Amino acid sequence: MFLLLVSICDASPLHNLAHLRRRHHHHIAPSVHNATAERRNTVVTYGYGAVVTNNMYYKNNANGNDGPGVAVDSYTYYSGGPESFPDMSRWISYEAMFTANIPLMRQSCGWNNWGPDNTDRQIGWIKNYIQQAARASGVDHRAVLAVIMQEVLQHQPFTVLLQAANFGILVRWMSPLPYYVYQMGRYNGVRNPGLMQSHNGAEFNPAAPVTTIRQMIIDGTMGTAYGDGLVQLLNRYGNYYKAFRGYNSGSIAASGDLSNGNGATPCYVSDIANRLLGWTLAPNACRG
Repeated sequence: MFLLLVSICDASPLHNLAHLRRRHHHHIAPSVHNATAERRNTVVTYGYGAVVTNNMYYKNNANGNDGPGVAVDSYTYYSGGPESFPDMSRWISYEAMFTANIPLMRQSCGWNNWGPDNTDRQIGWIKNYIQQAARASGVDHRAVLAVIMQEVLQHQPFTVLLQAANFGILVRWMSPLPYYVYQMGRYNGVRNPGLMQSHNGAEFNPAAPVTTIRQMIIDGTMGTAYGDGLVQLLNRYGNYYKAFRGYNSGSIAASGDLSNGNGATPCYVSDIANRLLGWTLAPNACRG
């Protein structure tokens, strides 16, 4: 995820967003982010054209008002199997969720004196390309947005936060990259770039910001030649919360406990569940 800025937004302490820092682990493990960078030898469909083929296919992506219209900024810790997590009927609407996250998208660099904030135009690109990828794939647009916010925010302590390369913010390029930024962008030779920290997917190209932001969202949603996106994980697990666990860890613990990160981020699924209910800035109560 980390890449790419051109005017330097220093990776200084997070001040206003300090309570959002999560214990960070890179995507690891077998299916999504294996410890190799080899192309997969499989008949799995990936990339643009990959579609959810089970009852997780979401038919309401054209409707931005597809859930409760008010985001409640609070955090409840969830653990256990998927039945212990909020029912999808409680997920707030895409419009409400996106609106609730605009302050994070728009103001993060300014809050921390890192440089110019994101523009409404850049935010609009993200919103529109989430919608495009969701409609094409059948993945719930709210799930795509939640993964983007989680991938960006859980990496804050190590990166120049929400920078365009991986979030559309600033749309700048920093060269040369600090060593720690380079390191956190790879795991055992596997790159996890972009808004959704995809598996060897597209990196930000300042010469083509619109198309690379679009490709980042496609990679995380529909997968790459090297690893799974949300489509493949929904087809495998038939459940959004299991898919989120698989996206972060590459596998699910034998116990079925989704708060077991299998070496990745224990709080990942609980965090995303709360984002889907409207959480943005409230203190994080996850114990993992």
